[in-house]
Amino acid sequence: MRKFLGTTVFLLATVVGNTVYAADLAASTPPQAPVETAPVFSWTGFYVGVNAGGGFGGNDNVGFHSFGSYLGRFGKLEGSGFLGGGQIGYNYQFDPNWVIGLEADFQGADISDSFRNGTASASSKIDWYGTVRPRIGYAYDNTLFYGTGGLAYGHVDYKGALGGVGFDDDKTKAGWTVGAGVEHAFTDHVTAKLEYQYVDFGSSNMGGDALNSKASLDFHAVRVGLNYKF
Repeated sequence: MRKFLGTTVFLLATVVGNTVYAADLAASTPPQAPVETAPVFSWTGFYVGVNAGGGFGGNDNVGFHSFGSYLGRFGKLEGSGFLGGGQIGYNYQFDPNWVIGLEADFQGADISDSFRNGTASASSKIDWYGTVRPRIGYAYDNTLFYGTGGLAYGHVDYKGALGGVGFDDDKTKAGWTVGAGVEHAFTDHVTAKLEYQYVDFGSSNMGGDALNSKASLDFHAVRVGLNYKF
């Protein structure tokens, strides 16, 4: 009986001692501060911005025809010049790095060229254009790499003359565009981008059966942009 009582007392003392020690240890150890993690940037939201850059022409060979007979290629138009304007759009980020969006832009431009070859001459000028394009990209935190393409429209003035006979094709044309770019967010609201576009308005035909001319109307554009994200 004494052995049993002694064993019981020893066990109770051990349990009480361990409990008191654990309580003292918990009281003397300060709670661990929570680990703060940097917030992950989200591309989702509306934005507006401005852009500026330059355009340079495609390979626009100019030829003349008379009553269906080809008279020859007399020159080439490779327009170049300044462009600048603004854009508005919306992005949605999902899964978790992919980003889709829609952007519309409008630019004033001075992409022009001309030539004279004997009695033949021609000139072209694009003085404004705009695009409406979906975008899809992949985001590495606050840097977005994307591709884009869609509708393009713009005002083109194409003039030509041969042997004293002149004609003019001055109208707004619709076409298409495709491109790619990279955009970086410097803050939660301010982003900047570098973008390439190829823009094609098809071809321009001038004159009638007696004398006519045709030229392609395309150009490449490289531009930088600054956006404010809401």
